[in-house]
Amino acid sequence: MMTESAPQGTYDDSFSAEDKMILDSVDTFHADGLALQKWWEETNAVDSYAQRFDLVHTYSKPDRSFGFFDSIELATGPHPIMGVVDEVFYDRPKAAGRASAASADWMREQICEFVLRYFMRVSHFRLSEKIVEDAATPMPPYLKALSWKPEAEIIRKGMEFSQCFYKEKATGHIGRFDPKTAKAVTDLRQIGDVYEWVVVKLRVFDFTVRMKPFGPKGPELAMPLDEQTYLVMSPAFITNRENPEPGVLGEYGFGYAFVKNPQRGPFGYGPGEFAHACQTINFRVMEDGETRVRMAFVSNMPDKIVNLPFNPVNLSVSIANRLTFGLGSRLMEGMRLGLDGVPTGDGEMDPVLASIALINLLTNGQAAKQLDISRDQLNKGFLVQHSMQHYQTIQGSLRTWRQIPNWLNKEDLPEWVVSGASS
Repeated sequence: MMTESAPQGTYDDSFSAEDKMILDSVDTFHADGLALQKWWEETNAVDSYAQRFDLVHTYSKPDRSFGFFDSIELATGPHPIMGVVDEVFYDRPKAAGRASAASADWMREQICEFVLRYFMRVSHFRLSEKIVEDAATPMPPYLKALSWKPEAEIIRKGMEFSQCFYKEKATGHIGRFDPKTAKAVTDLRQIGDVYEWVVVKLRVFDFTVRMKPFGPKGPELAMPLDEQTYLVMSPAFITNRENPEPGVLGEYGFGYAFVKNPQRGPFGYGPGEFAHACQTINFRVMEDGETRVRMAFVSNMPDKIVNLPFNPVNLSVSIANRLTFGLGSRLMEGMRLGLDGVPTGDGEMDPVLASIALINLLTNGQAAKQLDISRDQLNKGFLVQHSMQHYQTIQGSLRTWRQIPNWLNKEDLPEWVVSGASS
């Protein structure tokens, strides 16, 4: 169900200022996302990455993962990029002999329907939770702090999608999906037939930035983030092919370009903060029915990790000058010059990247060479986080996939699958 769309090229009063900022930027981020996807497909086909490295090992499973660093020429010029590719086993039919061919065809039909209509509705899930009885009377705050009584705790995993805006293919009108059905993401086969593009919001659960500044056995700094970002999907990101190559019965999947949030958050890199990025998730059904998933993520390399409204070096120099009547600027000039290579914007400097640059300056680069204290190692950590998120989402969806005996029979599907209100 959709609300009335806006006249072509304009927005009605139902669109907020933030909505308009998002929609006005869709074409730019979409173009960058398509360029990244094309670059990845061409580069991966001949395995010509500038730097490729193993990233994640999955014990006793036929899965593989690798990361890469490279660069790309976009409309705005050359940009360093990085990414991760994960290939995982998904499922196979339990059949042999004459039944195996029929089972493979059945698997292809089921995977096609599941991926293109329902996957984005069931890609998030809740872990098992302890039962907590409601108290007969509210407990006073001073007793609650001492109580052993358990509290309800909801832990969600995976990725939650909700549809927000659309552009009609026939008319070019831009409209908003009904918020009541936001979680029931449209059948992806309508993108290209009904819609020119669709904008969805992605909420990433259990996205935690982890850092161990004193080594792998030292204390860990964990920053759990409730990250959300907008994505744009178009026909070029949708895969729906039968018999695409020998030995493959079908390939079905989707992808999207990331749209940077108009409001700046505390972090300068991650969901909602990518300058340009794309993601693809494709399922391949082989002739024996085995189904595998390949997920590829490509983004700009971060030039900032933390958003600060000031430059800490300039602030330190200013304070030192006040305390030493101008002598501080001379004493700290070496540090300022040493950090000149650290990217800044609007007079700001990221303390994380600045710290890496400073410690390598003081150790003549030995911190990077011997201790892996470097931007490359930091970037690899981000890619590991993306890989883990991929794997978690796919494994969570597998439990839902196996619950349903026939994905083509909509009348027998649970309401939480159809509505996207996954428990």
